[in-house]
Amino acid sequence: YYITNNLRFQQMVIRKGTLQLCLFVILVIVQTTANPWHLQLPLPAPPNIPTSSDTRILQQALLTNFTSSINDILSNFEGFGDATKCSAKISELTSGVLSGNLESIAFVDALGKPGSGVTTGNFLWLGDYEMCGKGVLGNETIGGIYQNCLVKGYVFAGGFPLTLTWTGCSPPECQNTTDLQGVLKQIASLINKSGIVKTDPASWTVQCDVDQEFDAGAYAAVTIISLFGFLVVVGTLWYLLEPIIVSFTEGGKDDTTVLVQAEENVYEDVDLQSRPSDIKEKYQTTNQPESFLGRFFKCFALQKTMGTLFSTNTKPGQVLCLNGIRVLSINWVVLGHAYAFCTSYMGSYSYVAELMKRRSFMVVLNGLPSVDSFFALSGFLVTYLLLKQLAKRGGMSNPLHWIAFYVHRYVRLTMPYLVAMLIEGWLYRLVMTGPRAQQASESDLSAHAMCKKYWYLNLLYINNIVPWNPTGACVGQGWYLANDMQFFIIAPVFIVLLFRKSIIGLIATMSTMLCSAIAAAVVTAYYHLGPATTAETDQSDEMRLLYTKPWIRITPYLVGILAGWFYWKWGEAISAKVKTLAEWQKVACATPLWVVTAAVEYAVVFGLYDDIQHVQQEHTNPSEVASVFYESLARIAWSLALTAQVLLCQCGLGGFINSLLGWSGWLVFSRLTYSVFLLHLGLQGVLTGQMRHSIFLNPDFEFAVIYLGMLAIAYLSAAVLYLVVEQPIANLEGITYRKNK
Repeated sequence: YYITNNLRFQQMVIRKGTLQLCLFVILVIVQTTANPWHLQLPLPAPPNIPTSSDTRILQQALLTNFTSSINDILSNFEGFGDATKCSAKISELTSGVLSGNLESIAFVDALGKPGSGVTTGNFLWLGDYEMCGKGVLGNETIGGIYQNCLVKGYVFAGGFPLTLTWTGCSPPECQNTTDLQGVLKQIASLINKSGIVKTDPASWTVQCDVDQEFDAGAYAAVTIISLFGFLVVVGTLWYLLEPIIVSFTEGGKDDTTVLVQAEENVYEDVDLQSRPSDIKEKYQTTNQPESFLGRFFKCFALQKTMGTLFSTNTKPGQVLCLNGIRVLSINWVVLGHAYAFCTSYMGSYSYVAELMKRRSFMVVLNGLPSVDSFFALSGFLVTYLLLKQLAKRGGMSNPLHWIAFYVHRYVRLTMPYLVAMLIEGWLYRLVMTGPRAQQASESDLSAHAMCKKYWYLNLLYINNIVPWNPTGACVGQGWYLANDMQFFIIAPVFIVLLFRKSIIGLIATMSTMLCSAIAAAVVTAYYHLGPATTAETDQSDEMRLLYTKPWIRITPYLVGILAGWFYWKWGEAISAKVKTLAEWQKVACATPLWVVTAAVEYAVVFGLYDDIQHVQQEHTNPSEVASVFYESLARIAWSLALTAQVLLCQCGLGGFINSLLGWSGWLVFSRLTYSVFLLHLGLQGVLTGQMRHSIFLNPDFEFAVIYLGMLAIAYLSAAVLYLVVEQPIANLEGITYRKNK
């Protein structure tokens, strides 16, 4: 965006020509057209090579000029040829281009080079990864084994900092990082001499491909995943062969059938998944009760887990509209993350500037309310279900009930979370290949480095607080799970107060909400932060101080608690009253409420549009008043509007919207939302981290194809995690709960 709007820079490019880094490419092209047979490549000569004398004279003149230029450049490389073997080898390769040396030409061909669109922001030059590592240069008979290296540095065009990323192809003599850093400093000094752009030689870094270590964490990951896979196979076979085994061992006496009704799990948080509680599990047994071993293996049987996944059975009293909201919200989360990953591979940043001018693009750019939706729904459901149990039991005075309340939550969340953490933190890096795979798997910000150091913090659900200034995350979305667990732990304080002393409960809940809003306002003002979607905001400070902290993010959860209490207390009465109204009266009552709530949601998502346009033009944050107002109140406003719409649907004022969101087909996808949430971020990193090319998101359908592909892969992977880990653990907990009830 800076380049396309910086006329001075464009004029410099037009006047002085392309960066000198393009010189090697031009030399190869000229040499190829001037004398293609001299390359000695095992390819036929192109049939359309011009042969007129005028063309030959022009090519000879160009070759002479470029030869002089390359000699001038090489003369500036102080020490080349005598300082190190690395510099000598590079000098030999660059000189060999003019003589048609095959190794030199392949070396230049494999390098990342400036392509079209430099003036519109194409600073990602990835080269040919396969040619360097496995192609011509991978042949030991031609100069030895070459290695891919990723080079990053900052250049300043017209005073604006720009990140330049390109891949180098390191010869055997240069596979020492110290040598490569020395060469990079000399290249940086040449860039400064060009006069087109400036750079700081100290900003240039290099990372070369190395074999990833199969460490203890990887062994643990493979062992645990293999164990679950083994149990699924055994459980499936057990389910299939049990009638035969029973018939054989009992002499054909298999006429006794026991139907076991699954106990309704009142602490189920359908924010994560919803499972019909009225599915009957049929166990064929003899006159003796079925063994625990049989029930244990059956928990992993695909016949049971797939039956639960694809069931669309419902029962009265379920909040069906939440299924549609949950699926749409997780798809929104995946959309925002897909765009975030794709921008690191953009081949035209000027198109991003054009996208930001679209008001409709705010759905992608400001997708943060999608996470607040999950917090609000979680608070709503925990409150509603717990209040039903408190009313049923007359309070829960038995400590064992509260222990079961927390243990259930921890077990159901943690086992799928652990498997996802092992996959993302230890296994993904072993399968990644490509020009940027090394950076993705071994940088200080990688999941692997953080998981090795802080894996236990994730399992304790305190990773959003400790460490206070993290350099990355073991699981990128782990901060949400930590917040959600922390909110769940303290939620009974508010819920019990609302149950026993409604006024005191309301005061406590609303006071906490007010304190959280004030905390967000104070932090925003003190650190001069702007809304997270504005371009000039320091994203690291925004994430560290506001986005991941529980005392800031609790407001949507508290709104959900109040909505759940309201529905438990007055939901049935309101629904009964609505049923007595005529259709036109329902429409008259519902329309203003839907319009107001939709307007609030629109304001939260699209209200930053003018501020973002101001940021793009003036390169300054929005006013401090606007930033404080948005950061402290936007989450509350969104959650109030969303939970109000849920109440409208449940009370009979949802109309066609309730029919759409409550469609039974959402049930299948809604059961996968937790696994999608766990897996999608790592999958997107692997998919984009292995790309060999830049991405041009213009026209829009290219990004649409990428997004839909990522979404499909996320749901398919989530189905595997659900069938192998998530639902079997739920089944195990179910039989344990019934046994110890």
